[in-house]
Amino acid sequence: MSSSYATRTNNRSRGLWALVAEPGPGFRWGVLLRRSKYNREVGTNGEVILFEESTDRQELELVWHIREQNMGIIVEVYKDIASAYRPGAPRPRMKHALADLEAGYIDGIACLAVDRLTRRRDQVRPILNAMQEMGGRLFFLWDELDTASDDPDIELRLHELAARAEREAERTSKRYKLAARHRAKKGLHQNGSRRPYGLTDDWRSLVPHEAEVLNEAARRVVAGEAIYTIARDFTDRRIPTATGKTTWQHDVLRQILLNARMVGKREYDDATFDYPEVPAILPEHLWQQVRDKLTPKHRPGRRENRLLSNIALCGICGLPMIGDTDDGARTYVCKKRPAEPGACSGVVVRAALADTKVDREIVAFLNDRPRVEALLQRYRLDDPAQAAIDARFAELQDAKTALEDDRYRPPPGMKPLEAGRYWARRAEVEEEQEQLQRRRVVSREAEPLRAALKQTWTEEAWRAKPLEYRRAILRIACERIEVTKDERQGGALKGHLGGTHNPERVSITFADE
Repeated sequence: MSSSYATRTNNRSRGLWALVAEPGPGFRWGVLLRRSKYNREVGTNGEVILFEESTDRQELELVWHIREQNMGIIVEVYKDIASAYRPGAPRPRMKHALADLEAGYIDGIACLAVDRLTRRRDQVRPILNAMQEMGGRLFFLWDELDTASDDPDIELRLHELAARAEREAERTSKRYKLAARHRAKKGLHQNGSRRPYGLTDDWRSLVPHEAEVLNEAARRVVAGEAIYTIARDFTDRRIPTATGKTTWQHDVLRQILLNARMVGKREYDDATFDYPEVPAILPEHLWQQVRDKLTPKHRPGRRENRLLSNIALCGICGLPMIGDTDDGARTYVCKKRPAEPGACSGVVVRAALADTKVDREIVAFLNDRPRVEALLQRYRLDDPAQAAIDARFAELQDAKTALEDDRYRPPPGMKPLEAGRYWARRAEVEEEQEQLQRRRVVSREAEPLRAALKQTWTEEAWRAKPLEYRRAILRIACERIEVTKDERQGGALKGHLGGTHNPERVSITFADE
């Protein structure tokens, strides 16, 4: 068991909440870095290059401070290129940081400033609640905020800084949108980082051979040919793209054909504006036909609507059973289908009866806290392996910092490390860090089960949870759910009217057994 995980029940009280680990040289930090988007530049061959250096600067600044102040060691780095203001913006690495904190692999999260974590006031309280439950520590270098301190106004300051960052993000967003809206109304195009295919750099003239390529693609789409096939054909024919390359991506070709500039217009805020000086590449009617063909129709993907569908296994052939109906009653059945052509079709059970037994047993399991905690330990590295990874990652962080000094701040009398050697060595360090991150076995699939420990369960509370949540718990907690054949074929017992269900047909083997 992880030492920090074991000390959760023996925390000391300081600052906003009880911490899992004492602040000090052995404190394990996860550094959270964020930038809104990549920079773009055009290379010598016209290729658009994405790059950013902001997160590197954030990392080095935090590493220097934590090391100089003897605050602990860096054992993990989390980098997101995403907005901290836009609702729903994906922040996978921030989620990983919280999961690692919950799992006990790190003791706290360090950021350069509050706006690197969030730019929304409504996210502050949930983040604080999560940190308090986990016994974790938050540290913001520039804002001089540390939840391990005794300052009673930390939470208030955190809310104020998040509110300030939110107002700044709102003003910036409005400013950019206002400029874009006015350019659209004036019929001005929005300059990008590359020349638009089919048009010259100033957008005022056609490039004839490129316009013919787009017309060919549009006619082939309308004729029913797949955009992927067209892009592959253009690649085989070595037709140059706007960057001079001869490899065509079907998704890029699709975006080009759907763009309103194909007919000399621009779409903005659900309105269409004419570009007076931009010539049309496609006829209007052809473009509308292309849009009809390439605009996806809403086809929701397959979603399971039964608790045990593709989880319960047939007791005869061992293949997954799926949901079906029999005279209006929902069932689980072993059935031949394209995904499982070898299904035996020999087992069927009423869904309500199978679900009832599974609900009863999974609720009993979730209420047995020692069993759940024992199962969660399987998703952890043992202490020696975890300690070795942490120590090596910290060594590599020090090596990266030393490289930075050798390159940009060498000791007096020493020449700076040459650029080639610097970048080669830095690439080696970062590659080894990535390997350590992959070795760190943090099964984030176990998060629903960890969350389940926080409440006492009843069958009613279990059934009230979303179906996907319940199915996720079953996948983690159950080694096998099997339905055997009814040897009586559902026949009635003496003294009973109609068939009776034998609950022993449904057997559950939990993962800790």
